[in-house]
Amino acid sequence: MVLGVKFKILLIGLAALAVPVLAGEYHHAGAGMVCSDCHVMHASKQGQAQEPSEFLLKQSEQVPLCLSCHDGTDPSAPDIVSNGSSAAPSSVVSTPYTSKYGSSAGVFQGDTTVAMGGTGHSLAGPATAPLSSGYSKPAGLSCSDCHDTHGSTNYRNLVSDPNPGHAGSFPITLGTNVAEAIAVNAANPNPSAAYNTENVSFYAVGNVRGWCTDCHDQLAQDAQSTAPAHFSAHPSEVAIGGSGSHTSLSNWLTGTISDASGFGTGIGDGVPGIPRLRFGSPTGSNTFTSPGDTVSCLSCHKAHGSSYRHGLIWPYKTDANDGNAGCQQCHGK
Repeated sequence: MVLGVKFKILLIGLAALAVPVLAGEYHHAGAGMVCSDCHVMHASKQGQAQEPSEFLLKQSEQVPLCLSCHDGTDPSAPDIVSNGSSAAPSSVVSTPYTSKYGSSAGVFQGDTTVAMGGTGHSLAGPATAPLSSGYSKPAGLSCSDCHDTHGSTNYRNLVSDPNPGHAGSFPITLGTNVAEAIAVNAANPNPSAAYNTENVSFYAVGNVRGWCTDCHDQLAQDAQSTAPAHFSAHPSEVAIGGSGSHTSLSNWLTGTISDASGFGTGIGDGVPGIPRLRFGSPTGSNTFTSPGDTVSCLSCHKAHGSSYRHGLIWPYKTDANDGNAGCQQCHGK
């Protein structure tokens, strides 16, 4: 009888787990994903002995579990792992992204779980955020530091507060802070189209700055400074056409391909200029430019990382032709 009661309680618990979670477009239980994609009921899998893991995950650690789908082996999941290493970084992934800038969030290097790298956020070893007043993770970063694995109302399951030890909450929602030309199709996944950089655009004030500076809080300075500096750091989510910004609005708006404009058709092709940087616009469009356009952290950096140092989207100061191209697009010096 006692066993029956325990079994009844177990069924009630499972029924509670079956309630749909806030997943938006991602990890949607109603579109093919089930609990057993990530969890096992007992500390075993397919009859094979397995060491018990926290939360009964199918892998002993969170990062390998996430990368078991997001490493290009599952065509229905976005590929965020390149074939490069920390010593020889690359942006080449198994899932082909047609945009010149590839995946909108960028990529980790293939050895990211075992080697520290300087090309973006690292998933290996203790993590101390640069330009931070104290954010650190002695055990290293995990996917859930930035994403809610079961889902959230935020874009791409982002958490609203990546640094609970720092004041503020910064929701980033689809249709308010960020836009997609082609929506993610949960029933018939289309990551190679939906996760392309050219498919994702931002609104002029998209909470991106606040989200990133929740950890990198020493960057959160957009206030006017003592002349002639004007700003105490590079401004973000400030209109490119604003006064005192030392920008060339005409250069930005026209986007003419030339040796001096910063605009080009490729990266590392031996010709000065790179494709237009990502920007925020009053309408959320990444196609039409205006004086109210803004730049933010994600204009110059990839969230996961890239083949260039600091997760930059172009080889800043390290390429004779493209080294200053991104800067030139706004400033036209």
